[in-house]
Amino acid sequence: MNARSFVRSFAFLLGIGVCAASFGWTASNDDCLSCHGDKDLKSAPGKSLFLDQEKFKASVHGQAEIGCTDCHADLQKIKDFPHAEKLHPVDCAVCHDKEAARMKMSVHMQPHRAENPIVVTCADCHGTHDIRKKDDAESSVFSINIPDTCDKCHLERVKIKNGNEFIQQYRQSVHYRALEKSGLSLSASCVSCHGGHDVKAAGDPQSRVSRKSIIHTCGRCHVGIEKNYLEGVHGKDYIKGVKDVPVCTDCHSEHAILSPLDLSSRVYATKVAAVCSRCHDDERLARQYGFLTSRLKTYSDSYHGTASKFGETRVANCASCHGFHDIRTSSDPKSPINAVNLSKTCGKCHPGAGTNFAKGKVHVVSTKVENKGAYAAKVFYIIVIAALISVFLIFIAADLFHRIRTQWKND
Repeated sequence: MNARSFVRSFAFLLGIGVCAASFGWTASNDDCLSCHGDKDLKSAPGKSLFLDQEKFKASVHGQAEIGCTDCHADLQKIKDFPHAEKLHPVDCAVCHDKEAARMKMSVHMQPHRAENPIVVTCADCHGTHDIRKKDDAESSVFSINIPDTCDKCHLERVKIKNGNEFIQQYRQSVHYRALEKSGLSLSASCVSCHGGHDVKAAGDPQSRVSRKSIIHTCGRCHVGIEKNYLEGVHGKDYIKGVKDVPVCTDCHSEHAILSPLDLSSRVYATKVAAVCSRCHDDERLARQYGFLTSRLKTYSDSYHGTASKFGETRVANCASCHGFHDIRTSSDPKSPINAVNLSKTCGKCHPGAGTNFAKGKVHVVSTKVENKGAYAAKVFYIIVIAALISVFLIFIAADLFHRIRTQWKND
């Protein structure tokens, strides 16, 4: 601002100040923009005080014809112009009382870590003078823009152990790919799982991502899967409040949720057995809930398990026989491993499989006491294979000895 412009602005503002003092008049938006419309206007520390009129008019407040003084209450009774440099913070709760009440109880306004005392304000997420409706594609809280808005704090300001890596895992997930790469605005963003104004710490029982709530949170989008899960053996224990029962995040992870067809996914065909065995090979859980252990070992010893270890994705894994989300006990008539349904289950991979075919065991326990037949076969194969290898080694040694002896004779 040059000297002449400054003199004109000062004279204008002085006139406004006299009128304001005489008649109790408050400034209009145009009055405010007479100064704040100047791109070069800055505060003493050098912070820009410029307000882009076009952006403000396009904002939700501008379209509703909300004036500057409606938010900046200090300016409602102007006595001096220019006004004081420091104004009271804008109180959004004057209009948005319900949202403010939820925000006040959230983790954003109640920092729970002494080393990370960050308080999030409305402006951090919604902006200041350019606030738009959440369904506006230009809004900072539009579903496709939410990850970038949250990352401004969670990748730059928030300091937690492995925080950046954990947060960035979402960028590789099937949810983010659908949201950002495919433009599917209904795909899960940060607020879909954590909430908007009522975000709580993951360890808080009231949090949407707590073990107590995660099934219903995922079920808001995956309605059919939630129904199947709750009808299965895991879901029934979940309803009872059993803390050890697996929930969505135990199998699919939290942020790094990938398609089952993705090689890096926890539930990729060749990795399913390892995921299930984390619980079903746990001795403490087995004693407490009365199920068999060594499920991974006995599966791995079978034909299916051996083929899976070598990368065969078409071979049966845990989910192929037991189901995915609606896993049931073998005594349940609806279970795919119920004796009545086994032929049909095996028939999915082995067309024409009959009752006798289905009698074969998948979890092979090859011990002398529990399964004499399997144990005898195992010992037989070990002896035969050892014998064959020994014969081959003897043959190779004899042939090598003969060649060396012949060479010596010729020399």
